Amino acid sequence: MIRHRASVPVPPGVKSEPGPPMTLGDAPAARVRLIVWCKACQHQVEPDPTEMAARYGVETPVLDWRTRLTCSRYGSRQVDMVVSGTKRR
Repeated sequence: MIRHRASVPVPPGVKSEPGPPMTLGDAPAARVRLIVWCKACQHQVEPDPTEMAARYGVETPVLDWRTRLTCSRYGSRQVDMVVSGTKRR
């Protein structure tokens, strides 16, 4: 028996159904930037996606990776991040 996924309404402004979450292995191929900052001290870094995939595993979802981060300057685990499509300079 073949089951079809129930049709989920697509929110306004979204052009297609969301896909699976981005993994660290997907990030280099997508040419995205991972910009991470500490909420406590505002320290900001831009780790290399290829290096992060090698260290944490290519199958690790980017959002799961974020929960493992600690500020290298302040030691806080209160970090935030953004995935940007803007090319690195």
